[in-house]
Amino acid sequence: MLSKKRAGDHGEDIALQYLSRRGYELVERNYRTRYGEIDLILRQNATLVFVEVKLRRGAGFGDPIEAVTPRKQESIRRLAEQYIAEVQPSFDEARFDVVGVLAGGKTSRIQHIKDAF
Repeated sequence: MLSKKRAGDHGEDIALQYLSRRGYELVERNYRTRYGEIDLILRQNATLVFVEVKLRRGAGFGDPIEAVTPRKQESIRRLAEQYIAEVQPSFDEARFDVVGVLAGGKTSRIQHIKDAF
């Protein structure tokens, strides 16, 4: 049984592998402030992509995507604004994606929603 932190890291590893194979480049992982954390910040061409990753080890608590509530979305938006102000990265567009990972046995089901909110 994985701890909550290790499970989250595992979900992020799966999501990062999935997105990297599709041409995304990692900019930063686990950007933290006292207000929260952005799991992955990636670049796809000139687009800066802020990614929230949700892992579920079974469907008992619902689909992982459903866990990204409006409150969580607003928190990620504020963190992204702070990141942009602090780091001042070069980009043409920014967007928010969600990756849901449903881990079961030896395989995982991955759902990637681009421009989720």
